[in-house]
Amino acid sequence: MAPGLKLQWTLLVSLLSLCDFISGQSFPSGCAYSSATGTPGIFTCDFASVTLPLTFNTFSSPYPQRLVINNVDGQLPASSPTATFSGFNSMSIANLDTNYPASLEIKCASNGNLVLFAGTFSGLGYIQELKITNCVLSGGLANNVFADFGDLDSLIIDGGSINGLNADSLSGLNITRLAIPNALGMFAMMNLALDTNTFPSGFFYPLSKVKAIILDNLSTSSALSLPTDTFTQNTNLETLSLSYNSLTRLPNNVLSTLGALSFLNLTGNRWECTCENLWILTTISTQNIDVVGGMVCDSPSDYQDKRATTYYYNMCPQDDACAGTPGIVAYNSCITAWQLANYALLILVLILSALGLGLIIGTRTSLRSARLKLEMKKKSSWLKVQEAMRRGGGGQKPPASTGPPKNAGWI
Repeated sequence: MAPGLKLQWTLLVSLLSLCDFISGQSFPSGCAYSSATGTPGIFTCDFASVTLPLTFNTFSSPYPQRLVINNVDGQLPASSPTATFSGFNSMSIANLDTNYPASLEIKCASNGNLVLFAGTFSGLGYIQELKITNCVLSGGLANNVFADFGDLDSLIIDGGSINGLNADSLSGLNITRLAIPNALGMFAMMNLALDTNTFPSGFFYPLSKVKAIILDNLSTSSALSLPTDTFTQNTNLETLSLSYNSLTRLPNNVLSTLGALSFLNLTGNRWECTCENLWILTTISTQNIDVVGGMVCDSPSDYQDKRATTYYYNMCPQDDACAGTPGIVAYNSCITAWQLANYALLILVLILSALGLGLIIGTRTSLRSARLKLEMKKKSSWLKVQEAMRRGGGGQKPPASTGPPKNAGWI
């Protein structure tokens, strides 16, 4: 750090320390406390100024629930007497304020190096969110490096680079949605460079309860490649993001165990369009997966910059969704002969029901019309009798009644 910047930082830490001393907070030299984002506030320690190890009982009012280590450029050691954290296993979950997750963020200086060891995070089992920002992990991710956390709601590595991934880097770690505000259950690697173009077999296996895996904007040594078994054990995965990578294809069946998957982000990838590579179009249709970022062809040249669906429907034989069962295929779904027969029978029943209803209505209308005609004929006949008797009926007078006799049979 430049002398001028270091002096400014020292003065700032001193001023903040004085304020927080007055308000009751205590913390090691080289750290500061701020409640600007809420209470409990955040303890921020400057890697260039603080003396390691950070000791739990030097933090108080509040407990170190939210902790940031800034300007890191070097090792976060694991063993005494130069351990990074000391006594933090005294922190009880009961001491946590449930309005905020317990969090640790490690921010590296510009081009700052970060060296982690298995055991670096010893005693931090109470932490629920871990974020590593803009760090050059020149030593890679060691086996079991995050095991001391046990359960995390989220692990985010954003920016920088990683020189080496091991199959057991995530061993001992469980990522799942915890009972905290805005729970994610997420593992994310974003905006960073990898010294390889793939992940070791089994790398994601420990994350059997993870809900979201975000692998966005990864710079790799060549086109990113994901082995078929990459997500085999992530059976609770709901969200998978692979945006802005150098992906040209995904191996068939790479999503086959992800029965809970409902959201897939493929934005910004350029696909090598072949019928074999576009198997995923059928999968996302049959499994009702919401996809963000329409797949775009980079090859062949005739379809460059065109949607992969255009190539697929023009060039590829469509799968027989009926798999040999008698029936017809409609929009990648099979309507079997038995279903067709049921539909036909239903239509026939509806037609017969409509005809029957029509006949009933017609018959009732005809009967009503005949009845009305009969009544009118009776009335007409009676009026004729009355008229005849008025004109001369052998001295008889017409009856006083204005209607024909009941049941008299005048027609």
